[in-house]
Amino acid sequence: MDAAATGAAPEAHRGALRVGPLALTLPAVIGLALVFVAPFAVFVAYSLLTPDLFDVGTPWTAESYRRVFETDVNRTLAWNSLVIGLLAAAISVAVALPIAYWLRYSAGRLRLLVLFLIVGSMFASYLVRIYAWRSILGTNGLLNSGLQSLGLIDEPIGVLLYSRFAVVVALVHIFLPYVVLVLYAGFGPVPASLIECAQDLGANAAQRWRRVILPVIAAPAASAFLFVFVLCAADYVTPQFLGGTSGGMLSVQIQANFITTGNWALGAATAVVMLVAFVLAYVLVAVGLRLLRLNALRFTG
Repeated sequence: MDAAATGAAPEAHRGALRVGPLALTLPAVIGLALVFVAPFAVFVAYSLLTPDLFDVGTPWTAESYRRVFETDVNRTLAWNSLVIGLLAAAISVAVALPIAYWLRYSAGRLRLLVLFLIVGSMFASYLVRIYAWRSILGTNGLLNSGLQSLGLIDEPIGVLLYSRFAVVVALVHIFLPYVVLVLYAGFGPVPASLIECAQDLGANAAQRWRRVILPVIAAPAASAFLFVFVLCAADYVTPQFLGGTSGGMLSVQIQANFITTGNWALGAATAVVMLVAFVLAYVLVAVGLRLLRLNALRFTG
């Protein structure tokens, strides 16, 4: 009787501790709602209110959204954000892909050292990197001084700094380590024997990349591309220090609307439009990966 009772007690205790999946995920859902959904809802509400100087009020209106799309400055800055984001993301993935491939399959004993240096570079201050590029690309900077000392130019090149070029270079330098690590992890499940097998079957280097490596690394590469694109297109620190008039971006205008001009409704509407654009970019990338996967399945089938 006692043994049966003692055996039933742990079973009852385990039953009392058993909770459903909804209860387990509820704290995370509440946290995400407070961190992401609530601020977005506030921005949407602000964007639909009538602006005043550093304030908003009734009546409700969509006038701020009309101004976002009809203002020439916003269209120019949005185009700059798109171009800079795409260039920075494409260059980062293109440069990181061979580095990650080398680390995974050819680095040997150097792998840990290179990974340590890549991770260590990520701890460098964001602003320190930006100021470093100002020193390098400036009229009297390291690059112009070096080219002049070599006799390649007669006078400093003034278009290097305060331009799209400067912003893209700095952003690639900042986000390249992250992309290398993402792609290196993406190469992890791909054994070297798979590539060797393709080589034994007669595939040259271009065919191995196109038929074996790229289909496997497509999803991590797309994730890294989207990650860099969103962060670069929404960046406002780098264009403020390196962009000048030709490298300004839409995020700088959002910051000016909130802090300088005090038009909170217009700033919120611009931020909402940018967020919707990023969601559309995610949908396009997801659809592209889906089509690529379907084509791969059709080819193998």
